[in-house]
Amino acid sequence: MKKFQYNNILVVKHGSLGDIAFSLLAMETIRKYFNDKKIDLITESKYANFLKKSGNFNSIIEDNRKGFLNTLKVIFKIYKNKYDLIIDLQNSKRTNCYWLLLRYFSKSKINGSRSNCNIRYTIPIQGTESPQKGLYNQLKLLGINEISDDLGWLLRNTDKILEDKLIMFIPGVSKSGKYKQWSSKKFAELAKILENKSFKICVVGQDSDKEITSIIKKNCRNIIDLTGKSPPEIIYSIAKKSHLVVSNDTGPGHIAALSKTNTLFLALDNIISKSNLSEYKNAFNILCDSMDKILVDDVLKYLNENKLINE
Repeated sequence: MKKFQYNNILVVKHGSLGDIAFSLLAMETIRKYFNDKKIDLITESKYANFLKKSGNFNSIIEDNRKGFLNTLKVIFKIYKNKYDLIIDLQNSKRTNCYWLLLRYFSKSKINGSRSNCNIRYTIPIQGTESPQKGLYNQLKLLGINEISDDLGWLLRNTDKILEDKLIMFIPGVSKSGKYKQWSSKKFAELAKILENKSFKICVVGQDSDKEITSIIKKNCRNIIDLTGKSPPEIIYSIAKKSHLVVSNDTGPGHIAALSKTNTLFLALDNIISKSNLSEYKNAFNILCDSMDKILVDDVLKYLNENKLINE
């Protein structure tokens, strides 16, 4: 497939922060491959400013996936812009309905893994392929065989944080992900032990995580508390200079893992978690059928056995 066929391209990506994290290198690759083409993005408003900073897109169409009328407006914008190529990185039932309507009224070629895509990647059985690998294989159908690993646009100046032995903690999860959250008390106990080993603890999270991070803060002598001050680019930048990241299986953790810093994920032992975590060469995982069963002693033993901290 020749890239000169496509001059006006649309990329589609909704989802959680974790979903966005899984797609960042794919987005970077699309821009690098179609370097002189017009590329627009459809995403939710909460990610629009963040993804605009990447410089990968000429314009962004906001789609908050609410209401039939708003959905029709988004589909009409797609139709009106007459894209040569649509790359669906979301691959949801919802976007498949978009393509069902557009196939009757538009000449756009649609790359994705759903039934209404005409450049279709057939995904394997769930759990046998990471989300990232699925997107990379999807892009191969467009002739894209080399994946970019450059996320330099995410770096921010964090010179105020000078510690050599920095460990980032990501103890929060989304409201819907409480079932995969390790206890804040155990995070606090672990933080205290690591602080006594001369590591400096940095806690990140949203405003909604303050109750969790305050427990860790009270248990330590002097941590760096960035609760409510840690958008994705800050998480990535501080992770980049950290000795280690300790996280639940959550979106900010996946952003941190993209830094290539050693990242310990505490997660549920199921095919979804295993698939989500399988792509990172720098990821270490403690998996269990219940988060309550993961003990602080288990984590310390794992960290020492894998030489992630000093004895």
